[in-house]
Amino acid sequence: MKKIVLTTEQLDKVTEYVKNEGQPSEMNEAIDDNRYEMNCKIDFNYGGLKFKGNEIEDISKPEIRVTYLIDVEHRSWGIKGISLYDIQGPEEIELEIDYYPEGDEMSDYVTETITVKLPWDGIDADKDDSASFIGLDEDIEIDLENDSEGNIIVTGMSVIEYSI
Repeated sequence: MKKIVLTTEQLDKVTEYVKNEGQPSEMNEAIDDNRYEMNCKIDFNYGGLKFKGNEIEDISKPEIRVTYLIDVEHRSWGIKGISLYDIQGPEEIELEIDYYPEGDEMSDYVTETITVKLPWDGIDADKDDSASFIGLDEDIEIDLENDSEGNIIVTGMSVIEYSI
């Protein structure tokens, strides 16, 4: 019998893979009667953001799995409306922050990993009815700012909601 030695990060990836195995992988594939899920890319708005007192050079752009519900409002004469609601995703995500220590752009940048919480209950969904389907855009915009203690926090999230 052989033993395998894994780092914590490798174990997390294996655990995530096992947990998600058998899950739908297609965009907007239904996972039950009304809940749909898809992979979304994250774009960050972070002008003037500081990390450990230094200006940030770059922030990783992870992909996350997002779910949402679709409700159809029926009447005797047909469908009155279709709405998309209850957009949900992971409670928190890990970000890799690149910055120059001491603000010295001549030196190599440093990369550190942080975790930020995602407030799904306050996500802004801008409606776009020019599409030929009902669902979400694959890009989610997240606003990052420093709190009073200098920590990086999420102050806003927005996504485009498509409807017909």
